Amino acid sequence: MAINTEIFQWIHAGAGTRPLVDFIAIFFAESGPYIPAALFVILWFLVAKDKKIAMLEATEAAGVGLGINQLVGLFYFQPRPFMIGLCRPLFPHVPENSFPSDHATLMFSIALYLLLFRGWVSCGLVLLTAAILTAWGRIYVGIHFPLDMAGSFFIALVAAGLMSRLAGHFPEVNKKISQFIGRVCQSLLWKVRQ
Repeated sequence: MAINTEIFQWIHAGAGTRPLVDFIAIFFAESGPYIPAALFVILWFLVAKDKKIAMLEATEAAGVGLGINQLVGLFYFQPRPFMIGLCRPLFPHVPENSFPSDHATLMFSIALYLLLFRGWVSCGLVLLTAAILTAWGRIYVGIHFPLDMAGSFFIALVAAGLMSRLAGHFPEVNKKISQFIGRVCQSLLWKVRQ
């Protein structure tokens, strides 16, 4: 694991001394998962039904990935860098398992599902970029190791692949969820216009 520590120290070097880089890293490290959520809310009003189903499936892929993370956490514990004295994180964080990263798994699962299994390149690339920045930010601020992110990427690939297999088994469920969300959105828009 020496290489994991060396790469961590290389990425984390200078943390806390470069205000702009610190701000960007903290923003993505803390707010990364809100990016796909905000993007999906905006896109919901702009895209066709098939893209809405793709967003639901991508969200479900993230759920599969987070479920896998929980299973991994039952069998493997990796302390966070600050827990073993390698750094002082740029913001407070609970001392808990570092491997894998829930933030990165969620974001990579969504991006990879859209890119690899739905062919939605524009949205997938935006979210993949945000996922990479979030992974970098969480290492830079001192709360994850690089291997945590590599593990999250692998789990996200598995989750996206599993979701691509599962999606065909319950298309009616996602269609009904999409219709329900559509009705809720229409109701909210109607109330706002009054």
